Amino acid sequence: MKNILQKLSRLSIPAIVVIGFLFLVISNLLLSVIAVRIDLSRGQAYTLSPATKKILHALTNPVTVKFYVSSELPSRLIPLKTEVNDFLNEYKKENMGKVVIKVVDPKNDVSAASEIKEIGVPELQFSQVEQNKYQLSAAYFGLGIFSGDKKEAIPQITDITNLEYNITSLIYKVTKNERSKIAIIGADQSPDQNNDPYMVIRAILADQYDITPLDLTSESLKEIDPSFKMTILIASDNKKFSDAEIEKIKKYIEDKGNILFFVDGVWVNNNLTTQTADHNLFALFQQYGITLEKNFVLSGSSEYVNFGTNLFQFLTPYPFWVKSNNLLPKSEYFTNVAPLTFPWTSSINIKQQKGQSIQILVSSPGNSWEQKDTFELSPQKIQPPNANRTKSFPLIADVKINNSHIILVPSSRFLVSQYLSKNSGNIDFVFNLVNSLASGGALSGIRSRSLNFYPLPDLTDQQKDIVKYLNIALLPLLFGMYGAWRIMKRR
Repeated sequence: MKNILQKLSRLSIPAIVVIGFLFLVISNLLLSVIAVRIDLSRGQAYTLSPATKKILHALTNPVTVKFYVSSELPSRLIPLKTEVNDFLNEYKKENMGKVVIKVVDPKNDVSAASEIKEIGVPELQFSQVEQNKYQLSAAYFGLGIFSGDKKEAIPQITDITNLEYNITSLIYKVTKNERSKIAIIGADQSPDQNNDPYMVIRAILADQYDITPLDLTSESLKEIDPSFKMTILIASDNKKFSDAEIEKIKKYIEDKGNILFFVDGVWVNNNLTTQTADHNLFALFQQYGITLEKNFVLSGSSEYVNFGTNLFQFLTPYPFWVKSNNLLPKSEYFTNVAPLTFPWTSSINIKQQKGQSIQILVSSPGNSWEQKDTFELSPQKIQPPNANRTKSFPLIADVKINNSHIILVPSSRFLVSQYLSKNSGNIDFVFNLVNSLASGGALSGIRSRSLNFYPLPDLTDQQKDIVKYLNIALLPLLFGMYGAWRIMKRR
C-alpha cells in the first residue's frame, strides 16, 4: 500500500485528472447499456401493468409499433416525445423477440408517408409563440401498430394517461382472431349520436368489442345468444320488462352468461318528482339473493349539481348524487378508478344462498342516510340527518353462480354522460368490469395508468373542528413552550 501511494505521489495533478476523466467516461459507457428504473409513484403509474405483460408474453406473432414523429417539433412536445419513447421501450424490453419498436419521421421517409395515409395518421397543426413571434408549424405525432395483415393506429397522442391502455388494447386487437360480443338491452341509441346519452360508453366498448343492441320484445328473439360474453341491461325511461322478457334473461344466466343491471329502486322524473319503479325486476333479483330497496340513499359526500337556468347559476352539493370511494379493496374492477357517482341511487341488501357467492363491490360513505316512503328531492328542502342516523349503505352487488356473474348497480343513470363529472370513475369502472368478464381479464386494470385524484377521508364535523383548531393553536403553542423553556434556562 505504501509503494502504491509513493507512485501516485509522483504523478502530476493533470495526469490524475486525465485518468479520473477516462475512468468516468468508460464507466458511463459500460453502465449506459443497463437501464434501471424504480417506480415509486402511487399505483405504479410508470410501470407496465400485469395485464399488459401477460398479453406481451403470450404473443405468438411479431408486433411492430411505429412511432410517427417529426424531427422538428414544437418545444412543448419534446418532453412528451421522450416520455413516449421511454414508454415504448418498456414494451420492447418485456418481449424482445416479438415486439419491434421503430421511430419514423414521415417527412424524411417516403414509404412511411404513404403508410400513414393508409392507416389514418394525420399531420397536426400547432401554433406557438417563440422569440416574440407567433408561428404555425406542422408535425406528426401518432402511432401505428402492425401484425401480419392487420393494422391499427393512434392518430395523435394527446392522452398520455391512457397511453398504455390504448397501445395494449390495439396490440390485443391485431393479434386476436375474433372479437368478443356484447349485448346492450334498454339503452336505445339516438339517431343523432351527439345527443346519445350513452355515447361515451358505446364508443369505448365498440373500440374493443362487437356491440349488438337487443330488443327483448321481438318475437324473433327466442333467447339471448349465449355467445354474448356480456349483456348490459339499462332500465331507462322506467321501462317495464314482461314476464316473457324476464324468462329470456333467466335463461341467459342459466347458460352461464354475465349480466350487468342498471336499475332504479324508485324512478325520478325530469321535474324532480318520483313514481314507482315499474321495471318488474325486483323478484328476479331476490331469486339470486339481492333485495333492491325502494328508497333513496343520500350522503354528505356528494357531487355539485347546477340547478340554475340560462339566466342564473345555482351550483350546490346535492346529497342525492352520492359520491363514493368506498370500493372493494384489491378488486381488478377498480384499478385506477376515481370515486364513483350515483345519481338518485337506492340501496341493496344481500342474502347468501346455496351454490353462489355474493360480495358488495361498493358502499356509500359513512355519512349517508336514506329517504323512504316519502321523498323530497328539491335541494332547498333536504333536511340534514341526525348524527345517529348516518351509516354506510351497500350500493353495488356481484353474485357469482355457476360461473355466471350478476351485477346490480341501483341507478339507471349511472352511465348517462350528463350526470357525470370529469372526475367520476363510472366509465372506467364499467370498462374494467366488462374487460374482466368479457375478455377473461386480458385488459383489466390498464384503463388509466396515471392518477391525479387522491381523495381525503370523510370526517365528521367534530373531527373537522379538531383539525381546524389544532392548526390555529398548535404553532403558537409550540413557540410559547419554546419561549418558556428559554426563560427557565436563563434563570
